[in-house]
Amino acid sequence: MRRTAKLMLVCLLVATAACEDLDVTNPNNPSLVTVQANSQDLLSLINNGLLQWFDRSNGTRPGIAMSCMADEFSTGFLDFGGQYLSTEPRDAIDNGIPTGNAPPHHETWPDYYANIAALNTALKLQKDGDLVLRDAAGDDMTTPALAYAKFVQGLNHGYIALMFDKGYVHSESLDLEALADATLEELLDLIRPYGEVLDTALAELNASLQIANSASFTYPASVPTTWFLGYSRTSQELARIVHTYIARLMVYVARSPAERAAVDWNAVIAHIDQGITEDFEVMGVTGFVDSYFKQRAARQRTTRPSDFMRVDYRVVGPADQGPDFIEWYALPWADRNPFQMTDVQDRRIDGMDPAPATCAGVPDNASCGLYMGYHPENIFKVGRGTGQRSYYFYHRWGRGTSWESGPLKAVNIAEMDLIKAEGLIRLNRADEAIPLINKYRVTNGQLPPVDINGAPGTAPNCTPRRMDGTCGNLWDALCYEKRIETLGLEGGPAYYDARAWGFLAEYTAVEFPIPRLELELLYPGDQGAIYSFGGPGGESAAPPPNFEVCPAGVTLPGCP
Repeated sequence: MRRTAKLMLVCLLVATAACEDLDVTNPNNPSLVTVQANSQDLLSLINNGLLQWFDRSNGTRPGIAMSCMADEFSTGFLDFGGQYLSTEPRDAIDNGIPTGNAPPHHETWPDYYANIAALNTALKLQKDGDLVLRDAAGDDMTTPALAYAKFVQGLNHGYIALMFDKGYVHSESLDLEALADATLEELLDLIRPYGEVLDTALAELNASLQIANSASFTYPASVPTTWFLGYSRTSQELARIVHTYIARLMVYVARSPAERAAVDWNAVIAHIDQGITEDFEVMGVTGFVDSYFKQRAARQRTTRPSDFMRVDYRVVGPADQGPDFIEWYALPWADRNPFQMTDVQDRRIDGMDPAPATCAGVPDNASCGLYMGYHPENIFKVGRGTGQRSYYFYHRWGRGTSWESGPLKAVNIAEMDLIKAEGLIRLNRADEAIPLINKYRVTNGQLPPVDINGAPGTAPNCTPRRMDGTCGNLWDALCYEKRIETLGLEGGPAYYDARAWGFLAEYTAVEFPIPRLELELLYPGDQGAIYSFGGPGGESAAPPPNFEVCPAGVTLPGCP
């Protein structure tokens, strides 16, 4: 049993087809036997790394569950763990034997590590053989391949750090022969806390950055399922993308308001200033490159827009000029029912005339905003709770087939501007944050600009409003803008923000455990080693939310 467990762990860390058969006579470095050490074989292990990462990170798992846990979207469907993990009171994550509707960590963990293992294998073989990596045309792609591999290694380790409490830390420098002979206890030592996993990710991203800054090269777009997925990117563009993801990971890894406050915000702002200058996107290819998270967010199979998920009132409610949202939130989750908000001034939510093209084809009883719209029909079963019902649908990135056949946003400039604005506020440089907030609030929302005092107007005629009905301060305005402008982009950011701002519903898990099947390999026969997070009395469970407390050390008018 322990031999089988060890072999399974070795297979996780090493990309090889030989591991499909555990009854091997020589498990030492099976990848060196099965992988052809020539240029194109190794290049193919590397140049589809972003595809593998994007399809997982932007897919239904983990995106839907995380988004619903953050009260960004809501769903009445059991698929992908979204409904189960977003009902209230929140329950612990089910770390039992995975089923079809199991929480997302059961699939996310092995996919990220399979990607890391493939990259590690390619990088080790290239280094050991001092190989020149040539593409089909014979062009030397060694330097761009090494920079790209370190970039994607960093993405995968980084997303493990964002999601899980701990994870394996390993790179191409791992001695595979020693690994095959290692004891199970030595393998267990490769599992480190999420902070150390993040350090590994940042080291890999910085290695990519160093290569990109020391050479000039271009990634081709000729094969849309390799490299940067339909886009030609230069080494200078790679460097900007890497800076952006370093900033993202540094901010989003925080599990609590205290950890978010401890982020090195000066460093984050420096990376953002060297980061992307336009939205980072990939090109959808039907059957290969897609974002099923975006598909489920805007799905309309018949006449009902957003028939799988609806925009949660926690996102749009602060725009309500009447009493309904405040009264709705004060009710127990099971007693909440959908409603139409009063006199919405934010044109991203409702009231666009003419309606944007992405809203074409909605029913006559629907109205449209720039990103969302209002549709007065209940679409989720009462038996699964009414608290997840909403009259607000989503259409920003398009419906139909746009999720697999057009440009797919991975990071938008608004996200990075508003992360920077958060950093400036935390550094008590709020005057510099105001233009970044108004950039989206005024242009996209058609709302009056905020100033140092927050949202202008006299309650209830202001956006956003606080739970006591007063007009929001500048911190409230930032949080509102961030949730509106990143809505539907990727399932993770709303969850990462919510846990670090103190927005998560009480008892929501703030991180995910190592999946059960992996734990059974690590600790064969020890059912006590199976653990989970969240739920009443559980570890890593969110405290009661506090939406209206400014960060510690921040001085702003109207900050309690």
